[in-house]
Amino acid sequence: MWHDDSIEDLPVGKLYDGRMLKRLLPLVAPFRARILAAGLVLLASSGLALLPPLLLRRAIDVDIAGRDFHGLLFTAAAFVLLQAGTAGVGFLLQVALESLGVRMVSALKQRLFGHMLGLDAAYFDRFATGKLIARVESDTEAIRRLFTSTMFTLLGSLVSLIGMVAVMASVSWRLFQAVAAILPVIVLLTVLYQRKVRPLFAVVRRKYAGIVGFLTEMVQGVRVVQAFSREPAVDRRLRELNASMLKTQLPSEILSMGFFSLMGVFEIIGLAVILFAGGGMVAAGALTIGSLVLFLGYLRQFFGPVYAFSEQVNVMQRAFAAADRVFQILDLRPQVVDKPGAAAWPAFAEAIEFRNVFFSYGERAGQQERDWVLKDICFRVGKGQKVALVGATGGGKTSVINLLLRFYDAQQGAITVDGRDIRDIAIADLRRKFGLVLQDVFLFPGTVRENLTLGTEIAEDRLLKAAEILGLKRILRKLPQGLESELAERGANLSQGERQLMSFARALAFDPQILILDEATSSVDPRSERLIQAGIRRLLKGRTAIIIAHRLSTILDADRILVVHKGRIAESGTHEELMEKNGYYAKLYRIQFT
Repeated sequence: MWHDDSIEDLPVGKLYDGRMLKRLLPLVAPFRARILAAGLVLLASSGLALLPPLLLRRAIDVDIAGRDFHGLLFTAAAFVLLQAGTAGVGFLLQVALESLGVRMVSALKQRLFGHMLGLDAAYFDRFATGKLIARVESDTEAIRRLFTSTMFTLLGSLVSLIGMVAVMASVSWRLFQAVAAILPVIVLLTVLYQRKVRPLFAVVRRKYAGIVGFLTEMVQGVRVVQAFSREPAVDRRLRELNASMLKTQLPSEILSMGFFSLMGVFEIIGLAVILFAGGGMVAAGALTIGSLVLFLGYLRQFFGPVYAFSEQVNVMQRAFAAADRVFQILDLRPQVVDKPGAAAWPAFAEAIEFRNVFFSYGERAGQQERDWVLKDICFRVGKGQKVALVGATGGGKTSVINLLLRFYDAQQGAITVDGRDIRDIAIADLRRKFGLVLQDVFLFPGTVRENLTLGTEIAEDRLLKAAEILGLKRILRKLPQGLESELAERGANLSQGERQLMSFARALAFDPQILILDEATSSVDPRSERLIQAGIRRLLKGRTAIIIAHRLSTILDADRILVVHKGRIAESGTHEELMEKNGYYAKLYRIQFT
């Protein structure tokens, strides 16, 4: 009933992957100046965080012990200013990191999406839309967090840790040794915790993604669910998914809470060690009270890096897994590309010709033999002709169009335009000569104008002329602002027939030399179909058209009809000629019109 578009479909990621980090560095290289600036601010912030315990030590050992009121006032003022400065530097650091992160993820998304747009149609056949969107959105965001919050959090924690160790060791080596005795236990517990919790977090993410995928599909298909009274079944399935995630999430949460609680215990143990050992040293005159307070203050900060590292492990693991997925895409190279020296195609002048074309979408599983979708296809479309492709669903009609537009390349044979192999023509220049209208109309959120022009500069009179030819003006009059009216997602505020008319107007607005209509009138009502047919007759004057149709009524006046059956051209001729043959076409015609 549903499929999992989970983006967490890889094994548990590494905590640190040097190879992947090396590949990521060129992606962030353009931002090295901002990273350096943020690093300097981070050093300033970490350095300032070391000063408050030192000021407290001075206040106690110097000002209070010496009964120096003015000195104490100066120290207190310095303490307040220091806290304000620390807050200000922290704010600057957050601004720098957010600015860096926004620019970095924007550039990475642009590069990844641009690369995806250049991939073959076969790539998009293999992957669900949800996964592709997740890789552009979620995976790039995970990488951003690695190079902003995670990297700087861990770096700041390391700087603070080194600074505190240096200060404590210089103030009292004996007391520092007593405190450091608990460090091996803390390190061991942290390592054990990470090894145990990382696989659990990975499973929780996969199960969470599965729930999100399920909910997305159920919301999108809510009418079907309600129409067939499947609410109890859907509710039951969601309950099962939640229960399955809970079995993993609950142990991981308990383990996390146990670890952080244990760290809290060790923090208390550290305080007790400082009070016991340090108190004895103070009593013996080997340590000042201010130095003892300094150790107590640093111990509270000492556990911050431990907590930070533990909290960032999940982010690091996810970032490296996300980077692996991103590079899987960036490493792909399209198979359908321009040949070196591919030439332009000035204009369509003579004919389109298929010569002994064989095509398969891939090899049969475990075999070298190809499962041919098209077999020995041969036909010619002269300039100004209207040629129709008819036949049963799955016969190979749409595959003919996919090859003509070079969404795929044929394994055998050749397709030529004006005598030139289409593989010798620049892909963009080839496709620019065609206007494509599909059965499944896609309209983007935005204005009517934006959907007709797709961001291209098209003259107003050409848009209005296209609307007039196809009878679109009645739709524009119904919309509140005409061409500037906003369309809902996928044109939901228009009927199916109106959306189809909009796609025709879009093709017309680009004034193509060759029109390709793929089941283009199958979703419109009879009145809209009559308008479209009238518009098509005016449109096709002086143009070439290839029409895929199930409704034979729409292609009766075609110059030539090709019957595509099981990957081959079974019959060819005009409507009258094919009816006289009394073959497959005549059978289809009688089925539709009897």
